[in-house]
Amino acid sequence: MSASAPEVLRVAVAGAGRMGARHIRTFNALEGVEVSVIYDPRPATECDLSDAMQGRCTQSYRAFLEQARRADMAVVAGPTATHFGVTRDLIGCGLSCLVEKPMTVRPRECLMLGRLARAHGTGLFCAHIERFNSALQATAGLLRDHPWEEVNITRHNPDSARLSGDSIVTDLMIHDLDIVQHVMGLTPEALLGVESGPGQSAGEGADHVAVRLQTDAGYPVTLSTGRLPDSRQRVIHARGAKGSLHVDLLNGGHDLQFAPQDLPADPADSTGGDALTRQAQAMVCSVMDGQSHGLASAEQSWQTLTLCQLIEQRLWLAS
Repeated sequence: MSASAPEVLRVAVAGAGRMGARHIRTFNALEGVEVSVIYDPRPATECDLSDAMQGRCTQSYRAFLEQARRADMAVVAGPTATHFGVTRDLIGCGLSCLVEKPMTVRPRECLMLGRLARAHGTGLFCAHIERFNSALQATAGLLRDHPWEEVNITRHNPDSARLSGDSIVTDLMIHDLDIVQHVMGLTPEALLGVESGPGQSAGEGADHVAVRLQTDAGYPVTLSTGRLPDSRQRVIHARGAKGSLHVDLLNGGHDLQFAPQDLPADPADSTGGDALTRQAQAMVCSVMDGQSHGLASAEQSWQTLTLCQLIEQRLWLAS
């Protein structure tokens, strides 16, 4: 963006479904930010939007792109199958884009969009919201640097079963794959093992998947992800020779259990607040100064989506 920043940063949003509506409310609530145009193929009255936002919603994709050219950035939050084409068009309008996860259907499309964004001089990021979870931000340094023996990340969300066309891996587990990549570091070669729950179908039909990874930080991580009708959970449990760390991503807290003489540096206090708002603020800062501010790049999205693909392939081979 030019040195003379606008008084109001205008945001174009493609998709006014569940996540799109949340992005619209979040960005429009930021000081100095305004959602200027919204695209959704449904009538505006069927979208979960205020009357004011319904007035900025269009069912015409062509009209949306014409108005988007006058915006300063865009959010892409429609169905995953539309992400590549819509993001390509918005980059072509000269807009930096925040794309809901997964960024694309196929990993190579992330790289294609990344090259296109660089050619147009625009930013391109994926909305991995857990990066802005206050509990994770408070404990990321300790998770990365302490010599843990093993880390387990558990994510159970029975509400996710309402989604159609998304496997448990690309819908839920992708959050934790990004956490491991972002905090601990890994590569596609880090995949040690994959299994679905006992007696369950594999692939997109699995309701529980467990994955074991080797991290760049030197210790293994086990991811356990489920859509089964259990209570919701989003927790990280790290175990070391002299103590443990429990991180509650759902409620924004953490608990460090060590003997006083073995206590590592205590994590920073969780600041609380809304991860979606912090992510939106990071995107606005990125538009203003061209830095990533902790947002997931197209290349990182490619790596995470490649791991999702490898996990799904192993599930199908095992079925």
